[in-house]
Amino acid sequence: MMKTEPNSSAHDQAQITVPATIVHSEHDEFIKHEHAHYLARAIPNAQFVALTGVSHFAPLQRPELFNAAILAFVGKAPR
Repeated sequence: MMKTEPNSSAHDQAQITVPATIVHSEHDEFIKHEHAHYLARAIPNAQFVALTGVSHFAPLQRPELFNAAILAFVGKAPR
């Protein structure tokens, strides 16, 4: 994925106008903590959610924790 995914710029990220939540796992082996925080700052009005005690595979390790973060985000979406 790292070789094929687009490399968006800070300008591109600043243009995002839809609600966004960056969910990051405490022990993520692939996504650096600093990068997740950067995305949360670069995307206007984005929220940052930290999942403690899990890795990149949080949906498999602790689905209730991951799902709660996603449901909280979806629950705030305009209808």
